[in-house]
Amino acid sequence: MNAPARKTSAATAKDREATKRRLIEAVGRVLARQGFQAVGVNTVAREAGVDKVLIYRYFDGLPGLVAAFAREGGFWPDLDELCGGDRPAFLALPFAQRMSLAVRNYLRAVRSRPLTREILAWRFLEKNDLTDALDTARAEAGAAILALAGEGVQRPDVDLPALHVLLGAAINHLAVRQDREPVFAGLPLDDPATWERVEAMLDRMVLAVLG
Repeated sequence: MNAPARKTSAATAKDREATKRRLIEAVGRVLARQGFQAVGVNTVAREAGVDKVLIYRYFDGLPGLVAAFAREGGFWPDLDELCGGDRPAFLALPFAQRMSLAVRNYLRAVRSRPLTREILAWRFLEKNDLTDALDTARAEAGAAILALAGEGVQRPDVDLPALHVLLGAAINHLAVRQDREPVFAGLPLDDPATWERVEAMLDRMVLAVLG
């Protein structure tokens, strides 16, 4: 391949990745603004300013695009974020402390993502192929952190998936509620001290069950 051809190929690849990124970001904006019912091929393509055929070309359709958004759009915290950015330090901890750290980082990650909280709020109301795509990405992330937390250590005889579900549901619910009401069950959700109390209680719960 000569130099001009290589440059053309590189430019095409760059344009393709830029278009994919625009589509992924457009999904997030539409989801947050209008909810799952508004997410259609035409709406997303118009939001991104591209031809709708590119959704099928690059993602095999709308569910594939939503799945890409869930994995690549910053929607969900990745393993590095959940383990604190230092995997060797994370793996040096006992299992219970690994899980405690991951739970605390998950709470902070969801609270730092307004778009994620809006989409979670819509998710409580909808069930379709698009929500399934998001749920799959969330389940994959949960399984990955459980696998990492259990690496090289003996896991306690505890129903970890059930514990994971309960903690995740509580965190998601509280994170969504903070945008909709200032006080929940007597706790001011607009007060940083409340979240410090929540984190401390999560630590105690996890360590009590796993320690």
